[in-house]
Amino acid sequence: MAGSATTQLAIEAIRQRLAQTPPPGGFCLFVLENMDLVEVAGDAGAARILRNRIRGELENTLGAGSVLCDAREDGFILALPATDQDHLMRELDHMLHRLPFWSLDRPSHATSVTGRAGVVWVEDALRSKPEDLHRAAVTAVSAARVAQRSRLVFGGSDPRAITDLQLTAQLICDLPAAVEEGRLVLLGQEIVSCAPGAARGREYEVLLQMNGRSGQSFAPGFFLQAAEQSRLIEIVDNWVLRSVLVENAARLRALPDMKVSINVAARTLSGSAFAGGLEAMLKAGGVDPTRIQLEITETAQIRDLQQAQSNIRAARSMGCRIALDDFGAGMSGYGYLKAFEPDCLKIDGSLISHVADETHMDARIVRSIITLAHDLGIEVVAEHVSSQDILQALKGFGIDKVQGFQLGRPGPLQLVFENRQACDSVSCAV
Repeated sequence: MAGSATTQLAIEAIRQRLAQTPPPGGFCLFVLENMDLVEVAGDAGAARILRNRIRGELENTLGAGSVLCDAREDGFILALPATDQDHLMRELDHMLHRLPFWSLDRPSHATSVTGRAGVVWVEDALRSKPEDLHRAAVTAVSAARVAQRSRLVFGGSDPRAITDLQLTAQLICDLPAAVEEGRLVLLGQEIVSCAPGAARGREYEVLLQMNGRSGQSFAPGFFLQAAEQSRLIEIVDNWVLRSVLVENAARLRALPDMKVSINVAARTLSGSAFAGGLEAMLKAGGVDPTRIQLEITETAQIRDLQQAQSNIRAARSMGCRIALDDFGAGMSGYGYLKAFEPDCLKIDGSLISHVADETHMDARIVRSIITLAHDLGIEVVAEHVSSQDILQALKGFGIDKVQGFQLGRPGPLQLVFENRQACDSVSCAV
């Protein structure tokens, strides 16, 4: 699909063609999506005919010779004259809208595709390096896919999306090496009970930070969600589990009243080896499973629900607790609530910032989640609690536990273990 298109571009041919015929104002990487499904539904011949027809339509719209290079598989490089950028963008949007209707209607079945576009405007075509132009267009079309938009302009109205994607791409490429070189760092953030007189320092969520090669630190938002779209998240999850349950086992055993909550991505949970690996780590570290809570993240869809349910049943039979993370933000939250019967719901932080205003929709949603969870005998935690007003509103709603900067920022997990005893006698009256 479109995700594979940018990796299959004939970059050398593009470089040569762009060097010979620089674009007169800008150029566009026009990626066709679901071409593989066309071949599955029909045949390779049908896909080839459709691709040729689309190329003809593009040239009819932009002029003869506008397709600088027909990239392999499902991409086209288009030259865009810069005489009227607004007009060109309207034409491009019109093409993207019409694309599903550029089909091959045959007696047996119809064939159609969709597409995305990344656009680069060139101020000085003769001095621009072809490889730089190509990288910019690949980045723009990839950013459009990530943002779920039909087209995105490099250096135009969407610089933040492109800059963020470039950083994410760099971090994802570096992620396996970061695991091997010890540049992933475990952090701990306290989860605080709102029960009257409850002691502090009893429960922490394990978070992750990535250190770059130049010493800068990156929060998980820069790389973790992208990793969850690939097998890389399984590597990261297994590293975190082993680091907590085996390498830090002695520290955990020295604090028998401390519990930890560990994130597990949907993709990892769908793996057939997950339960066996978890059991082996718990035994190797000698950690009491009842002190471990697994937080199921919902950034990516669970691929194998039956396997995930089997893994959760196995983890629960070992004694682990199960939590649904980011509840209320995803599409499958209530489906997962029914499928996994969790012990805990962690309400997504995006719903928390307006709870102090009882007339706000988010406040009503949060109150209803808490009521439903308590009716089902499920504990509720609010994340991203950032002010005293939010904390007091949540207490009024009957929240069980809270987590966020108002209660404490994440710190290195090793220091959490070392300093935890100093917090034991502090109550939750914050």
